[in-house]
Amino acid sequence: MRLSGKRALLIGAATGIGRACARDFAVNGASVMIADINEAGAKETAKLVRKAGAAAHVQRCDITSESSVRGTVEAAEQALGGLDTLVVFAGMMRTGPVDSFDADTWDALFAVNARGTFLVAKYGAPALRRAGGGSLITTASLAGLRGAPGMTAYAASKGAVIAFTTALAQELAPANIRVNSVLPGWIDTPFNNPAIDYMGGTKKHGDIVRGLIPLGRQGVPEEVSPLYVFLASDEARYITAKAMQVDGGMAH
Repeated sequence: MRLSGKRALLIGAATGIGRACARDFAVNGASVMIADINEAGAKETAKLVRKAGAAAHVQRCDITSESSVRGTVEAAEQALGGLDTLVVFAGMMRTGPVDSFDADTWDALFAVNARGTFLVAKYGAPALRRAGGGSLITTASLAGLRGAPGMTAYAASKGAVIAFTTALAQELAPANIRVNSVLPGWIDTPFNNPAIDYMGGTKKHGDIVRGLIPLGRQGVPEEVSPLYVFLASDEARYITAKAMQVDGGMAH
């Protein structure tokens, strides 16, 4: 019960890593609100959380909308009786060569990945202050450190998340708010489908991944979620401003 008594808002937890994390938070004693633009997926995640014995609330949240993010934070504080843990999973991936990449798609990536993370921090930080401190965890990507052909826009947006996280950690440290970022590598979720298609399909992607990753395979969401649990726990109370990779040794 590493998160006993913690009150967590998980934004973008309808599927994938966010869903696995919501279940792990519940198993470790946290009460959670699952917020996502995908309401049906968020409700399915909430069912898993309740089966694990924790309180779960669902809120629709469009991370590109300032009023939606603000309302979600307010709803979480009210439903959970306060907020001391805030995690951002919501993200978007699109691929393509830079010379033919659509500028509107570039803007959409930054609206979700970078601006969305900023909005969550803008309205979430005051809530964490009201609780006397806490943990804010962003989700970047290994691509934010080292991109790949066809992923310039995605890599740029996730690089922005990493830089934002490390700067925000210094800004919020006096309020006893820790800010860290998790950087997944190749994790087996549908989120990566645009990159897989760009690389030539599942088989070719698998061959490339096996050649790049020392552990020889993709990870699964359940191999990433424990890091979020640790960063949200009091065991990580002296850890802030870190970008932590979960990548099977790829960025060695």
